[in-house]
Amino acid sequence: MTTGGFALYGVDRLIADRRAQREALDLVPSTDDVIRDRAELAEQIRALGELVEMAAAYGYDGSRPAAGAREAVQWLYFAYLAAGKEQNGAAMSLGRTATFLDVYLQRDIDSGQLTELAAQELVDDSALKLRIIRFLRTPSTTNSSPATPPE
Repeated sequence: MTTGGFALYGVDRLIADRRAQREALDLVPSTDDVIRDRAELAEQIRALGELVEMAAAYGYDGSRPAAGAREAVQWLYFAYLAAGKEQNGAAMSLGRTATFLDVYLQRDIDSGQLTELAAQELVDDSALKLRIIRFLRTPSTTNSSPATPPE
């Protein structure tokens, strides 16, 4: 799952897609690759369910797509946090999210829901949140990561 897919589609649609892929695999003979793909899809469905639970714990409905820039930033953070949890806190790239978020930010600026200053604050706050995640890692993971600068 990409971090942007969560915000764009919501978890319900992503789970439905994974289930459809898994059902399609039920129609083909079982090979090592098919068995591996089924297991991977089952794992993705499980992880997506946990993502909805995490969002709900913070008072958000991650089953649906992000309605605006604020939610898109929050959904992106949830997805990154969940991915970090799945990787036992290992450092990883967030990916190319600037263009993805820009669509939400520009739409909200154009509609008057956000000012440019408020949009910049969302981006800045998001960057701060992402930096804080490194404190959730185990010391051995943090110290061995080339993405983590020395203190």
